[in-house]
Amino acid sequence: MDNRNAIYGITKLTDVTSTNSHLMSSLRELRSCGKAVPDLWAVYADFQTAGRGAGTNTWHSTRGANILTSICFDTGLAAADQFVFNLWFATSTRQFLAKYVPEVLIKWPNDMYVRDRKLAGDLTEHSLSGSRLDFTVAGIGIDVNEAEFPDWIPNPTSLFLETGQHYDVDALLDEYLAVLQERRPLLSTEHEAALREEYLSHLYRRDAPHLYNIGGQQITGIIRDIDRFGRLVLELPDGSQEAFGFKEVGYVI
Repeated sequence: MDNRNAIYGITKLTDVTSTNSHLMSSLRELRSCGKAVPDLWAVYADFQTAGRGAGTNTWHSTRGANILTSICFDTGLAAADQFVFNLWFATSTRQFLAKYVPEVLIKWPNDMYVRDRKLAGDLTEHSLSGSRLDFTVAGIGIDVNEAEFPDWIPNPTSLFLETGQHYDVDALLDEYLAVLQERRPLLSTEHEAALREEYLSHLYRRDAPHLYNIGGQQITGIIRDIDRFGRLVLELPDGSQEAFGFKEVGYVI
């Protein structure tokens, strides 16, 4: 482990199939040996041969151009409270990115958008122990110096495309992890209300009518809230409100 910072450890890899898969495997091996799971241990790669996004999504990245990292957290949260982690991680990531692109917003549930373009996305995986989270791995891809994207990627952008500047990726990663460390005390149910308020105040498309794919149809809806299970609450054309889980609703962009 490369302890470049005393607060957290960073394992740097040149090539890996997926930082999430690598870190999850390493943590399960630690658990099988009866060892404790480290908090804020990050695995960082120059290139992923099989980068993963939410669901069946894949992640494209030019070698060495972007932040590709997965981070372990020992949250102590109950499984029923796992969306608290999403609230904390999304708001922390947005805070980091807003230093460079102030208008960045959180696109439910786990993407960072600048206007209608995706700047970053995360993949969070929880390992359960009974009714509690044993550990959580949050993987994130942040497009930093990417200048061109394949045609099959919808609505992409990068820090370079937004600001016209190239960045030191390693320095940005250290800065990002420092933000997570600084905000680490907020990762608890005690701060859920404040995290929810912060999340909603920076939520992409909130309180404005837009088209969504629901049940195979395009329907105009208005994002009004996120329920305690992390479902998106939409106001429908008849004025009623309904909560939708991941993959039950799609954005029309």
